[in-house]
Amino acid sequence: MAFGQHMVTNGSTYQLLRNLNVLEDRTMSFNRSDTFDVIRSRAAHFMKKQQERNVNQYNLRSRQVAYDVGQEVYRKNFSQSNLEKGFNAKLAPTFIKCKVRRKCGNSYYELEDLQGKLIGTYHAKDMRP
Repeated sequence: MAFGQHMVTNGSTYQLLRNLNVLEDRTMSFNRSDTFDVIRSRAAHFMKKQQERNVNQYNLRSRQVAYDVGQEVYRKNFSQSNLEKGFNAKLAPTFIKCKVRRKCGNSYYELEDLQGKLIGTYHAKDMRP
C-alpha cells in the first residue's frame, strides 16, 4: 500500500479492477480552458482566504482614532541625547502635552504647544489622547 492506495504491479490487473468497479474511472477529460478556469478559481479562493488572514493579523493592534481641533493631546517626544549639553534622551519625558491646531489628512495633525506656538505635523500613531 502506498499513500493509502493499493499498488498495481501488473498492467493486466487494471482490467480486472475496472470490472469490479474498484478503480475510479478517469475516462472523462477536460480541455485546456476548463483546466485553467478551475485553477484560476481555486487560486482566487486561496488568495482571498490569505488576504483575510493578513488583514486580521495586520489590524490586530491597530486603533481607529480621530482628534478634534483644540483637543489637548500628548505627542511623542523625539529628542536625542547630546553629550556637549549633558542631556540624556532616555531620561526625558516620552510624551509632551500639546493641542491640535488643524487636521491635515486622514492621520496627520498640525500641533501647537499650550502657548499657541506651532510645533509641526504629527501622525496619529505618535499621539495619545
